[in-house]
Amino acid sequence: MRRLPALLIVLALILGGLWLGSESLMAQELRRIAAGQPMLELGAVRELRDPRRIGVQAAALELQTEAGKVALPRAELWLNPLRPTELRLDLPPRATLDPGSGPLELGLADASARLRLQPLNGLGMASAGVAAGRLTVEDAELARALRADAELAAPEADAPPGAAAAYDLDLTVDDLDPALFAALPLPGRLSLTATGRVWLDALPRPSALSADLAPLPVGLRLDDAELRLGTLRARILGRVQADAQGRAQGRLALYTRDAEPLLQAAAAAGLIPPKVVRLAGTMLKNISELPLPEDAGFRFPPPAEGELRLPLTFADGKTSLGPLTLGPAPILPRR
Repeated sequence: MRRLPALLIVLALILGGLWLGSESLMAQELRRIAAGQPMLELGAVRELRDPRRIGVQAAALELQTEAGKVALPRAELWLNPLRPTELRLDLPPRATLDPGSGPLELGLADASARLRLQPLNGLGMASAGVAAGRLTVEDAELARALRADAELAAPEADAPPGAAAAYDLDLTVDDLDPALFAALPLPGRLSLTATGRVWLDALPRPSALSADLAPLPVGLRLDDAELRLGTLRARILGRVQADAQGRAQGRLALYTRDAEPLLQAAAAAGLIPPKVVRLAGTMLKNISELPLPEDAGFRFPPPAEGELRLPLTFADGKTSLGPLTLGPAPILPRR
């Protein structure tokens, strides 16, 4: 028993050394990654030295994205010692985006991201998520809140061809203003809650990303999606996947009491031809009553009282609303 205090002191020193060493190693690795990525610029990196978190704080980050250059005054990358396979990223409340026409100030309230890895599976992604409170652009509110989570799902027999990994999705977008980033004449702000599944052609892991082989989607299933656009409401269910040419095939069903104004909004935004709205207006009830077969085991329930069920079918490279052709089917990214 007299040796116990000495043993505890030795153990504390060992754990302390591992903690300090882990943070130093993380800082070195972050600098190495930044040096090899032309799209990333990194200023000073320092260890957190916080007993509750093992991690680093990076200052003066600049990241080149498709939307433009994003500049962050700082960011913290850390993990909880009790959950060593889950990385956390905390972002500052302010950032700058330069799309090429001048810098815009972004507000990022409580913005964070997480990534849980599988050490025994090549550091494949087990789950990931992003969350933020109020988002602003030049102090104009872009959205009240945003949250997205993905969780690795078990393999399944009805997965689309070419699927190597599947993730269950849970998405919430609260009161988004599309006018701040797209010149679309939509009738109000947009809110969305959705659950479903996405299939990828590869498991996300560092080895794939470093070889420029980022996983691409080969299919999407919406189990329950609630869309609000101003005063308009709709539910969206269904499943689509890539055909041999990389275009979407499958079916989505739109359940709504606001069918005509939603179609008018889609036409005003250039998503469908205006003449389709005129033709569909007299046919909506008949289109809603069309029987829908199961698609890859997906069953479409009948509409509720007062609702219309509008099927969007993707086949042979075309998108159709019932018997009306709306245009080409969307293209899913491919290599």
